[in-house]
This record gives sequence, C-alpha cells and structure tokens, in this order.
Amino acid sequence: MMASNTFTSRLLRLKHARQLKLSRGSMTAADNALSLECLLERAAPPSQAALQPKPYRQVPGPRAYPVIGGIHHYMPGGRFHKRQFMDMHKECAEQYGPIYRETILPGLEFVHISDPKDIEEVFRSDSKHPVRQAFFMLAHYNKKFNENVQGLLTSHGEDWQTVRKNVQQKMLKPKAVAAYLPEHSIVADELWNHVMSLRDQEKEVDDLRPILDKYATECVGVVCFSKRLGAFSDPSRDSDAQRFIEAVSIIMEISQKEFKELPWYRVFRTPSFKKLIEAQSFIREIAVKYSREALGRISQGAAIDGEHGDLIPYLLSKTGLSERQVLTVICEFIFAGVDTTSHHLSFVLYLLGRHPEIQEKLYQEITDVLGDCQQVTESHIGKMSYLKAVTRETHRLHPVAPGNIRTSTKEIVLSGYKIPAGVQIAMHHDFICLQDDHFEKAQEFRPERWLRSNKARDETHPFASVPFGFGPRACIGRRFAEQESHIALIKLLTKYRLEYSGQELEKECSITYTPANKMTFRFHER
Repeated sequence: MMASNTFTSRLLRLKHARQLKLSRGSMTAADNALSLECLLERAAPPSQAALQPKPYRQVPGPRAYPVIGGIHHYMPGGRFHKRQFMDMHKECAEQYGPIYRETILPGLEFVHISDPKDIEEVFRSDSKHPVRQAFFMLAHYNKKFNENVQGLLTSHGEDWQTVRKNVQQKMLKPKAVAAYLPEHSIVADELWNHVMSLRDQEKEVDDLRPILDKYATECVGVVCFSKRLGAFSDPSRDSDAQRFIEAVSIIMEISQKEFKELPWYRVFRTPSFKKLIEAQSFIREIAVKYSREALGRISQGAAIDGEHGDLIPYLLSKTGLSERQVLTVICEFIFAGVDTTSHHLSFVLYLLGRHPEIQEKLYQEITDVLGDCQQVTESHIGKMSYLKAVTRETHRLHPVAPGNIRTSTKEIVLSGYKIPAGVQIAMHHDFICLQDDHFEKAQEFRPERWLRSNKARDETHPFASVPFGFGPRACIGRRFAEQESHIALIKLLTKYRLEYSGQELEKECSITYTPANKMTFRFHER
C-alpha cells in the first residue's frame, strides 16, 4: 500500500509539472511529445521481478566447455596465456562488470568480485569456520608425506579452528609480539649495516630485493626459533639461509601455477610437484633441526610463557597440538612470512624513494617521537601515526596479496545474483584500490588519506582495502609483519636519506606480488 501511495503521489507531481508548463506556453516540441504513458513508465516503481536476485547461471563470464572448462584460456593462444592476474581481472571487469564467473576446470570455479559492498557481504556471511580453498598442491603434499596433517593454510572446519585457537594466543597478543622487538631491532641494524657495506662510489646499491629477503628470513628465524639463521653472515648459495629463501620462492611460485594447470600431480609426480616436495622437505628439515635446538634450551631451564620465549616450545608445551601439527604450522609461517615482508618493504622503500617530501615528513615524525632515545620501543611505534599511514597506503597502491578468497558456506546475494553455497569467491582488492570511485586520486601516493584527522577517511568503504583479510581467518602473522616493516623503516630513516635510482617499478604475481625488476637505491647519510 505504501509503495502504491508513493507511486501515485509521484505521478500527480509529474502531471502537475506538465500542466504548469503547458499553461505557461514554455514547452518545447520534445516536451509536447512526452505522453502520459511515458510519464507513467518513468514514474513507475521497480517491479518485483526486477528486485528479485538473478539465478547463479546468469552470472556473466568467460566461456567454458563441459569437459575442459575454461583452461583453454590459459593455454598458448588463449586470452589469458601468460597474463598477469591484475590485467586479466581488469579486462574481465571492464567486459562483464563488478562480478563475473570463471570455470577454470570442471569442479574448479570462481566468482570474481570487485565491489566493496559485495566483499563486505562475503566476509560478514562467513560461518564460524570460514573456508578458503587454496594451496591445493600443498594440501596434497601433506596428505601424502605428512600423515594428512594440515596447517592453517590448508585445513578447514573443526581441524582448522583447533589449530587457529591454539596458535593465535601467541601470534596475536600485542605484548607477545612486542617481546621480539629488541631482537628485530638488532636484525634491522644488521640489515642496513650490510646494505651500506654494498654501496658503490655513487652510494648506490644495485638490487635491494635479495637483501630484503635475507632480512625477512632472519626475522622469521627470530620468531619461530629464537635463533639467527646466518643470512647476512653466510652469503654462500649452499648455506641454510640461502637454500631456505630459494625453497620459499619455489613454493610460492608453484602454488600460483596450480590454478592454471591440470591437477595431474594427484595422479603422478609432475615436475612442479617434485619441486614442491623438495622445497617443502628442506623447510621441514630446517624446522626440525632448529626446533630441537629450541627444546634443548628449554630443557636447560629457559622459561616458557605466553608472551616470551621460543614459539615452538610454547606451542608444544602450552597447547594441545601434536609435534607434527606444530611443525606443519611453523613451516607455513616460514614461507608465508618471508616473501610478504620482503616484498612489502620493497614497495614502501620504492614509494619513499620516489617521494622525498613524504620521506622527509616521516623522518620528522620518527625523530620527534624518538628524541634522544636510541632504543625503539612498542610505545614509540604506537605514537607514529604517519609511519602507519605510509605502510597502509603502500598496501593500497602495491598490495602484496592481490586479494582474498573465500568459499561461500551459505547462499548469498552479490551484485544482484544468487551465489549458492560451495562457490569459491575471489575478492580483487588490488583492482578496487586503484579506482577513483573508491579512493580520491587513487593512482597517487597519499598517506594522509589514512590519518584520523582526514575527514575523507570515514567516507572510504572499510572493505575497499583489507590487506590482511578480515574475520576469524584474517592473517595470523599481521602484527609480526607490521613490526618487522616498521622497525626496518625507523632504523633506516634515522640515519639515511633514500633515493630510488632504478627503473619504473614493474610487478609480477605468483601467490603474491613481487617486484619484477631490480630495486636500485642510493643511500645518503643524514
């Protein structure tokens, strides 16, 4: 009844306006041609049919066939062959809109979305046990070679919740993370001392990427084993640290390729699966080696509690997890924590090196907060709002992860389409973050947009940029990643001014975005 009254009132207003124009003799020929039927059509409220969600089968997308799905798009001659994820999604979003459906193989289907409102709906509709289908080959490795013990990346349901609940007590407590800050600070000092020793006569370092990999590796060693792995002290290719870095890179690369290849690894050992077995086995070997050393320290009287001490002994003695579960989780921390921290630092240093005015503003904040204090504390970092804005803006412009993946656990409606339970949904934050519809002057590096004093900050959709995910399955290592990045930037900028002297940044994507070209910098003493 209310809708009918609203419609009637609107029609009467339109008729009155038309009669007023006629009485004033001011109507044009086009106005006279506007019939009452046109007025009725324009004034009519949306029909009930138009408001009903469309069925899933009507979601547009690239063509797929019954037997092979859409894998042909990724083969030589296909539209997506050797294309970057970002370019592929941009093309599809322009063709199909903010939602489209892609069948890669029969049984492997994705709905891609790039509307923050839809992303919020996906996250808000998560069940108690959010499902994220990824790292299929790693899950197969665990099934074949790890007694089917899955970690946080590859488990679901009650199994996932059990592991997550036990691990997050150590990983998400601010004080537990801050307990590693003194050691991370030492690693950061060693990082920049090493970098400065590599400068040429022009004060230039040819490529910072492998050095940042070493820094991230040492930080992971501190967290997981309370031990330095020797990445800076032993640069040989056959050192544990260097082989460790290479193994991580292999796992990340293969985990991305599995989306574009037929899953023959389930039938026989494909070349990719053989590489993953070798890389994962080495990382597990390192984890076992150093975990035994950590347990040895505990047996000699070292304390274990929820906020200090070694991670492995804590998980083994203070939780109900088995030794195999703990080692599986540690292996995941290792390969998830190296590339992400290293790549993020590459991106933020690139942006600071290209924007000296922002770098100077950040330097001023750091010196104002630290004063004469030489030891950086948790309290200091907590006061550095511009530092956090710089890293947050870097995550927006150059995210390490392209987005998030969830499997719908119930029927939901996205962009007017019914999405049934059991569908994998890919959320493209990397695309959203570069659209002016969601961020003013989206292509510009503007850390100020994240400051609390910026009123426009409240107008930004909260799910437009979610670099660490959201909800129960959000990144469990977020606090460590942020701390490692923050302390590295603080230690650098207090002593040196950064200048980027390399080529325009190019990126490529495995599971994460990584700089594709050398990251060349000049470092000038302050």
